[in-house]
Amino acid sequence: MKTVVFLRHGETDWNAQGRYQGQTDIPLNDIGRDQARRAARRWGHTEFDAAIVSPLGRADETGRIILRERNVGFTTVQNVQETQGGDWEGLLYTQIAERWPDEHAAFRLPDFDAGPVGGETPRESGNRTAQAVLDSLENATVLLVISHGNTLRAAAHVLTGHDDEDYATVPRLTNCRAHVLQSNTGKLGTFTLTQTSV
Repeated sequence: MKTVVFLRHGETDWNAQGRYQGQTDIPLNDIGRDQARRAARRWGHTEFDAAIVSPLGRADETGRIILRERNVGFTTVQNVQETQGGDWEGLLYTQIAERWPDEHAAFRLPDFDAGPVGGETPRESGNRTAQAVLDSLENATVLLVISHGNTLRAAAHVLTGHDDEDYATVPRLTNCRAHVLQSNTGKLGTFTLTQTSV
């Protein structure tokens, strides 16, 4: 059995402000660090074989806090960073909805092929993140992935192999919450989302 824990980073000031971050490198705030410490306690008894972490600072610091006392391999992986946000990065969601009402509505549906204007679609970021997970599972049975809300949601959808119309059924992750996926084979399309937002 292969098990993957998808854990979103802790809160940043941009999260608190309702601002689209994308790949802009915004650090954790104090609330985010507290969330990471709580997550460290929550996952302290899970025997991870390996961890892969987004290179963006908010995910990297979350990973360092969670794994500080653990003897777990910690690898920074470019392909698990957040969905590239194009023209939306740094804007408030209210500003995005005002400037791009149709594109924003499709993104919020969510539509698997509707991403930020000038950025990546969920399909694009989900595919690259899912492939990074599959590559890492070749040498791990229980894998921790510390990344970002949009790309983790998309990757979870890719790994389960469900129809695109089912993308909206994958719950959004709040800061420092996790989805757990399991598969008997570790192959694409065989995963089941067994726990959400733990």
